[in-house]
Amino acid sequence: MQSINRTDRFFFLCLLAGAFIVRLIYLYESRTNPFFDAPIVDARVFLEQAQHIAAGHLIGSDEPFWQPPLYIYCIAFICWLFPTDYFVAIRLFQIVLGVLSCALVYLIALRTFSSPTARLAAIAAALCGTSIYFEGELLAVPLEIALNLFLVYRLLLARATDDKYHWIIAGLLAGLAALTRPNVLLFIAVFVLWQLFAKSNRSQEVRSRLIAPALLLASTALVILPVTIRNYTLEPDPVLISSNGGINFYIGNSGHYDEKVAIHPGMRWEEMAMEPVRLGHKTAAAKSAYFFKRSLAYIAQHPLDYAATLAKKTYLFWSGPELKRNQDIYYARHFSSLLSILLWDHMVSMPFGLVGPLALMGLFFSWQRKDDGITLLRLYAFSYTVSVLLFFAVARYRMPILPIFILFAAEASLALYHRLRQRPFTENIAALSSLAILSVWLNWPAAPNGELDPQLHFDLGEVYLRKSQYDKAEQHAKRALELEPDYNYARHNLAVAYFHQNQYQRCIEQGLRTLRENPHRPDTHLLLGRAFSAIGDLRTARMHLRTALDIDPHDGMTHYYYGRVLYKIGDYANAIIHLQRAVEWTPNDPWIHYELGRALHAQGDAAAALRSYKQAWALKHLPTAANAIGAIYFVAGDYLSAQQFFAYALEQDPNNLEAQINMGLLEIEQGNRAAGLDRLRNAQRQFPQSDAVRNALRAISSSSLPSPTKD
Repeated sequence: MQSINRTDRFFFLCLLAGAFIVRLIYLYESRTNPFFDAPIVDARVFLEQAQHIAAGHLIGSDEPFWQPPLYIYCIAFICWLFPTDYFVAIRLFQIVLGVLSCALVYLIALRTFSSPTARLAAIAAALCGTSIYFEGELLAVPLEIALNLFLVYRLLLARATDDKYHWIIAGLLAGLAALTRPNVLLFIAVFVLWQLFAKSNRSQEVRSRLIAPALLLASTALVILPVTIRNYTLEPDPVLISSNGGINFYIGNSGHYDEKVAIHPGMRWEEMAMEPVRLGHKTAAAKSAYFFKRSLAYIAQHPLDYAATLAKKTYLFWSGPELKRNQDIYYARHFSSLLSILLWDHMVSMPFGLVGPLALMGLFFSWQRKDDGITLLRLYAFSYTVSVLLFFAVARYRMPILPIFILFAAEASLALYHRLRQRPFTENIAALSSLAILSVWLNWPAAPNGELDPQLHFDLGEVYLRKSQYDKAEQHAKRALELEPDYNYARHNLAVAYFHQNQYQRCIEQGLRTLRENPHRPDTHLLLGRAFSAIGDLRTARMHLRTALDIDPHDGMTHYYYGRVLYKIGDYANAIIHLQRAVEWTPNDPWIHYELGRALHAQGDAAAALRSYKQAWALKHLPTAANAIGAIYFVAGDYLSAQQFFAYALEQDPNNLEAQINMGLLEIEQGNRAAGLDRLRNAQRQFPQSDAVRNALRAISSSSLPSPTKD
């Protein structure tokens, strides 16, 4: 290891400060990205699971983990600490991880290469556009990188000192890294074999050579074991960490590679994911094993095709463009001038189009060096590359190896520089030609044009739906359908956008087309039920809502809208049943309690209706709930309470017609006829088409006071 002098320490502090500032600039710029506070696909799943855990469900869901859990628990803790500002807090946490990773690159390089190499590599890591991008996404990548680098650094220390403490710490880090992405376990296996059989260790006694790997493996297992036990208690079919490995292996190793990697969330993904279920495989482990078996059968039956696929994956792994997994990386450049400088795909893809060829050259230059530290880095580079190629090659999955490639790229850059200074140009032609050929070859492909990516437009439409920007949601859903006419999920979202813009006929047209393509979508049946209800076709609305419940009987909102339709057609008894189920599924929705109160009130159970109305009022001060409570008190003769709640309703919504009528009727009932009539006439002027006001005035003129209105 190079000695650390004052200059190195000064550089180290400047490195940390610079890396932090660069990342803060990107965080500030990226806040205008529509995905900043509306994560999609995996990021959305991670956040939803984290919020579930933060709400007190500490073991997560009631099934084995689908994805490695450590990152989810990390952001769950942040969501618990910052329940309203977690989008910024999570990214600040990941920025700290990014800065830590830059520091670890520097420290690892000091132990294995020279001080100039360490500085160049650290600067490259601090300005690496893909690292900065992923530190701004709600994905596990920054945690994977930091833990893997920390593991490599600890293994370097452990081999240098042979201290049991370092071996145990390294094992604990390996376990944590595996709980973030299990690929690292292949590196641990390769490292243990090297530790047992490396020439440099053969002088040790057998017992001494076994202690270090045993400590490493034992402490790794100690971290992983609680997750395995947790999975087993929920489903007695062993899942070591997570169960998504099978389907990911199938995507990359079952033929039609390009087609399968390009599958996005939608009908085709659902059909593929549900295939083992349709064949009777129920547990998470069985479903994962099904995909592994299918893939291995394909490899055995088509070895030449598989070899071609493996060659293609290897080329894509080393190629410059950042291939997306779910989300186009280059889209983020639209919202950050900094990222536009550090990340691009034109002629040379930055950064990997530069790092990749130099890293290969650095690995070649260092091959003759017998230094154990460099050998360890080569083992990591080789084993982690293989672990990615076993599945499929996209930018997100090669990120944990990028910092190590940066080390070898920095070493190659300095080696070339010194060779050019010390030798005639003619003696460097071979090295320079090799680098040029590699650079051209690996930068030859271009990343797909994101503007022509139907998934990008679908995702934007989805985000704008969540943000209630329905015109933009419509625009992007239409664009997704132009690019992929059978994109069923985009068609459903277009129908949703039409619904929220009160374009019910267009909503129905697109919703019915969605069902023709995919008749078993409960969300589309629910949407059509709401749309037909809005235009008064309650019979058709009831049919679609009933179908939605047949497909998914556990959806609380479907029970809610079905109960509302039953109420409108006068089937109060069944309306109450479904609204009560909706309350069970969604107990904190004030509107569900209010609608249940209406059904109970119509059924004649005023006491139960009052309880439901009050629950709605307690959850949120809805003017309609206050008016309904006041109406029950009015009928019961409790005029003081009635007046109080009518006043609450008018305070929340001065234009609430029902509350105005009821307050007028109450004033007349209490003997203040002039004030009551004046209030009713003002309501009539404000709502001249209202039959309710007209009927109230007509009844008063005939000396017959009408009943108060609930809604």
